[in-house]
Amino acid sequence: MAAALRYDEGMDDKTKQDIALFRISVLGPLVGARLDHGDVIDLCREAALRDWEFPDGTVGKIAVETIRRWHYAYQHGGFAALMPDDRSDLGSTGIRAELADLILRAKRERPRRTIPRIIRILVWSGRAKEGELSKSAVHRLLERHHISGRPRVGPTAERRSWLHEFPGDLLIGDSLHPRQKVVLPDGTLRKVYMLSQIDCATRYVPESFFALHEDAADQEKGLKLVLRVHGRWRAYYVDRGPAYIARSLRIICGGLDMRLLHTGKGDAAAKGAIERWHRTWREEVESELPDHPIPLSELEAKHRAWLACDYHARVHSTTGRAPKEHWLELCHHLRPLPKGLDLDAHFLHRVKRTVSKVGTVRWGGGRLEVSPDLSEREVELRYDPNDPDMLPKVYVEGRFVCDTVPLDLYRNAHRKRRRDLGAPDPTVEPTGLSPLDDLVREHQRLTTPLSHLAAKETDDEDDDE
Repeated sequence: MAAALRYDEGMDDKTKQDIALFRISVLGPLVGARLDHGDVIDLCREAALRDWEFPDGTVGKIAVETIRRWHYAYQHGGFAALMPDDRSDLGSTGIRAELADLILRAKRERPRRTIPRIIRILVWSGRAKEGELSKSAVHRLLERHHISGRPRVGPTAERRSWLHEFPGDLLIGDSLHPRQKVVLPDGTLRKVYMLSQIDCATRYVPESFFALHEDAADQEKGLKLVLRVHGRWRAYYVDRGPAYIARSLRIICGGLDMRLLHTGKGDAAAKGAIERWHRTWREEVESELPDHPIPLSELEAKHRAWLACDYHARVHSTTGRAPKEHWLELCHHLRPLPKGLDLDAHFLHRVKRTVSKVGTVRWGGGRLEVSPDLSEREVELRYDPNDPDMLPKVYVEGRFVCDTVPLDLYRNAHRKRRRDLGAPDPTVEPTGLSPLDDLVREHQRLTTPLSHLAAKETDDEDDDE
């Protein structure tokens, strides 16, 4: 029962974001697509026919009305509208402890057992009474332990040639490992990775550069360069490498109304456009390089010259058009970035930290100071993985709270402490409100009639004398 109680406390922000990202994947073509009248319900029905793997690892179908409700919520409220609200019935499932344990063991014993069958088995065996167990209660119990649903059967795949009509519809990203090492400015030899994005419709390559790593930070750096210059694509198609299934990339695409698509497991060849482009690069650039390592700057110069003067300028065998000419003619189909969007802030990575009693958080093997008001609270640190000198910023419930500063133990030895964190903030402009003075005036108003009456009675007595 202890394990179940942890689920009763409600969902944290990460769980809510995972559910929202899953719902975006279900919406599929509904995200950022050009839709005619009637297309929405057709796409919802198509998605409802599929078996989906839920965030808890279970597999099942989703109702058409549910998918349509998610679509309209996303249209009106964006990514945040797909996050579930905390439920008010997160307490007990109403199932007896010994019966709950038996249900979990019965499911783990035969994972393909359905909920109705488990209920029937328990009734037949005399362990449960007829009508004692409801399907919804058993489902909640199994879902909390991540064993709801039946095991997934692997899908089959088929190959077809395809091409999108307009630039901005699909961006394909991937990395290539050049065989030859390069010479860095300090003289060392290093392996490099070519990180690229190609537009599916025109075969234009908006960005391609060499990096010393191929992790999420470097991959997202290339995507950010593309978006900053050209605007948003409607979908981003990548394989299942660690950099492309990173949580940070899913949040970035979800927040920018870009559908994130992945190839099947072990099926990187499904990205035929960029795979073919890689082969062309090896044949026309890599094969022409000298046998010995060359400086990284020289490799970059040769690569960009080939892109601009050769690849982008000649007719592509698939489209029948030169990529650059084709791109410039139709690039108005690209969507601009949302007004007021801080793209750098949107690409910040996020980690959770708990603030210590002395107002510090762990960072980079050391400690950083934050506002003392956050002591013993969980906060989110957002940072630029490509800028190690930039200190993270502190967010609470999605809102910016404060910056971080390096911990200075010697300076803190002479800083004056606030005895009460509820003391007045000297930086706040005074409101002029004085509740006690207001009460004095109210009291005087209430007692004034009595004072006049007492004075009148005294005057009457003097007249009688």
